[in-house]
Amino acid sequence: MRTLAKALTVASAAGLLMFSGAPANASTPQDEENYWLGCQSYNTFKFRLYYNSNNKGAYRDFGYAVGNFGAVEIYGSGTVAYKFCNTGAAGSGQGVKNNAASARNLHTSYGACVYYNSWFNGAKDSLPPATPLPTSKNLVNTYNDNASFQWC
Repeated sequence: MRTLAKALTVASAAGLLMFSGAPANASTPQDEENYWLGCQSYNTFKFRLYYNSNNKGAYRDFGYAVGNFGAVEIYGSGTVAYKFCNTGAAGSGQGVKNNAASARNLHTSYGACVYYNSWFNGAKDSLPPATPLPTSKNLVNTYNDNASFQWC
């Protein structure tokens, strides 16, 4: 009986170790997304959404069209939602979809369009190209109701 109890204890401990999750230093799909898709200070992305009006609060940078802020494929790891960068400002870590209040465009050749619906549909807010200065605006048609972005 003691041998059986000991074996069950060892098996339970092994099971807990196996199912306790990834180690603290392992990256998650969200960590990969933040690293590669717009939360690094050295990125060259030209479009930024802000959590608050007047380009305040947490931000998220984009360099290419995103058809659905709520479901982005991450390097074969499945889908995750875009989140505002963890800057310590209001909105840090919140989902971008239906949470952006203002935007900035640094691209000198293309305008930027934020859409109410996924896949570039519905009402939109447009920012002209940055010539020569960046263009910024509070979102009106997609204020806290934004689902996609593309160059336009």
